[in-house]
Amino acid sequence: MASSSTSTEPTGTEAKSKSKADSTYYYFKSTPADVAKNYVPQKIDPNDAMPEQTPRPPVAENTTGSTWNKMGTWEEKDYSKWAQGRLKELLVAVECPKFSTGELKVSEVTKAEGDATILYLRGKKRLGFAMDLKVKWKGKCSDKSVTGYICIPNFDADEWPDDIEIDITIDKSDSAHEEARRYMKTVKSAVMKQLQIFYDELNKK
Repeated sequence: MASSSTSTEPTGTEAKSKSKADSTYYYFKSTPADVAKNYVPQKIDPNDAMPEQTPRPPVAENTTGSTWNKMGTWEEKDYSKWAQGRLKELLVAVECPKFSTGELKVSEVTKAEGDATILYLRGKKRLGFAMDLKVKWKGKCSDKSVTGYICIPNFDADEWPDDIEIDITIDKSDSAHEEARRYMKTVKSAVMKQLQIFYDELNKK
C-alpha cells in the first residue's frame, strides 16, 4: 500500500511573497499616491520666461602684464639688456663739478653688468634690478692729469634709493688726485639724478 506524503513546496502566491521579502528591490514601500503626484513631469512651454539669474561679475583684466595674463598671475619680464644700455647712456652724461684749479669730466662707462626685471604678481608690479656700475672720469687738477672711477657696485632695487653706495676712487695717491677726488665727491647727487631717471623709465615699462 503506497504511503501518502504532504507536499512542502510553496504555492505560487507564497513563492511570490517570499521573493519580495528576500529582495532589496521590494524592501521599501512604494511612494504614496498623494505624494507621488507632486513629482509628475511637467511640460515646459518654450514661450514661458526663464527665471532671472544673477550675472557673474566680470573678470578683472590685468593691464600691466601681457594680454594673455588676464588674471594677473605670476609673470616676469626681462629688461636686462635695455637696462645695461640705458644706464651707460645716462651715466656718461653725468656733469662733473667745475672748480678754479682744474676741470673734470666723465669719459666712459666701463661696466654696466647685472639683471633688471619686472615681476607681475596678482595684478601688482614689482621692479627688480641688481647692477654693478663703474664710470671712468678724467681731467686736469692743478695743471696735472688726474683719473679715477665712480663705482656703484650694488645698484639694487632692495637698496633703492636710500642705501645706494657711490664710491669715488683715484688712480694715484698724489696731491692732485686727492684734490680731484674731493671735488668729485660732490658729483654723487648728479649720479643719483641719472639713476632716478632710469628707475622712472623702468617703472613705466
